[in-house]
Amino acid sequence: MQIDEQRLQQQDRRMQQRVPVAVWMAVHMPAAAFAGLRIESISTDETVVSVPGGRRTQNPFRTMYRAVQGMAAEPATGIVPACVSRSASMKLRMSVVGTEGTFIKRAPGCCRFTCTDAHRVIDAFEDSLKTGQSIDCALTATGQDGDNQVVSEWVVRWNFPATESE
Repeated sequence: MQIDEQRLQQQDRRMQQRVPVAVWMAVHMPAAAFAGLRIESISTDETVVSVPGGRRTQNPFRTMYRAVQGMAAEPATGIVPACVSRSASMKLRMSVVGTEGTFIKRAPGCCRFTCTDAHRVIDAFEDSLKTGQSIDCALTATGQDGDNQVVSEWVVRWNFPATESE
């Protein structure tokens, strides 16, 4: 296995520390920081990202902007790949190559986006490392409101190409 499990667990713990993640988000993802995006939990079983309702995230129709929902769904699917890429023996890149959002009902308040597909990321990265080829992996994030009603479902397609180590 070319992915160091100990380093992966260390990356998971680092991503759950509120202050460093908030600072990183403010520098690299200022719109997400402004919207109040928050990482609630990370594991290869389930990753949860929340975004509050309210003035900063709602449109004139008093429902959450679809862009804000997408902004929360992307890191829900991308946090585990980012941690895995930092714990691999080779440098791994990742990029979004497609998104699909399905809106089921209005999202008037706080929403939580959950991805339970993250375990598939390790297999995709290992395939990329073995073959040296670029691998696509579609991960799903489900958005739920405060009553645990599904408001939207997002499929984010990630591409993982292995590159030379640095």
